[in-house]
Amino acid sequence: MTAQMQSWHNPTVYTYQQTIRQKIIGYDLIYDLMTNMLQNVPCKERMLIVGAGGGQELQTLGRTFPLTKFTAVDTSSSMLQLAKQLINQLHLPLDIDWHSTDIHSLKIDEPFDIAVCHLVLHFLEGLDEKKALLKKIAESLKDGSVLFLSSINTDLTEPTFKQQLRHWQSSMLQNGISQHDWQRFEQSFGVTTHPINIETLVDLLHEVGFTTVIPYFKSHMIDAVIATKEHAKRGI
Repeated sequence: MTAQMQSWHNPTVYTYQQTIRQKIIGYDLIYDLMTNMLQNVPCKERMLIVGAGGGQELQTLGRTFPLTKFTAVDTSSSMLQLAKQLINQLHLPLDIDWHSTDIHSLKIDEPFDIAVCHLVLHFLEGLDEKKALLKKIAESLKDGSVLFLSSINTDLTEPTFKQQLRHWQSSMLQNGISQHDWQRFEQSFGVTTHPINIETLVDLLHEVGFTTVIPYFKSHMIDAVIATKEHAKRGI
């Protein structure tokens, strides 16, 4: 969870667990479906969580896969602290390696079996920055392993963007978000929130080495996908 993400969700990180569910309709389903699909993945010994602040990934995955070793990365130390508090409150005896840093600064001695990056990508401004993050994740994974990723995906230049926002506004207000918080969220687009359309996201994933990209969740502008890293080509 980046520092930018704190301002998108709430001025106080300790209200995160409540407000994120008010803003993203079906939020828990992103993680529940991911956990269900991971039941079919043979190796889950080591998982990389990019944007681990808040603790939702660690909470959901840790309950189902308590023997997994997690590497939790987040640039926001306060959000990472919130994740630690959540795991402690739930008394989950998990093996977690905490890193309050950018993933590009993370030293990786052994590739991971699984990577998770939820609701982070749209806070990176340019395509090059987004691609660099996805490339680093791909390089951190074993061949044939998977990435679970979700983000806001839309085209700010399309005429339908304003209509999409109105629909999302209706859902958020019905879910208890104040008009003031909605306005802050709306004004974040193009300032701290930089979405790309889903087609561009899929293209980026292919470019960095993910051969198969399958969608598994959508709510308003939020898409979640599972991407499989290609196997290294062997010489003849």
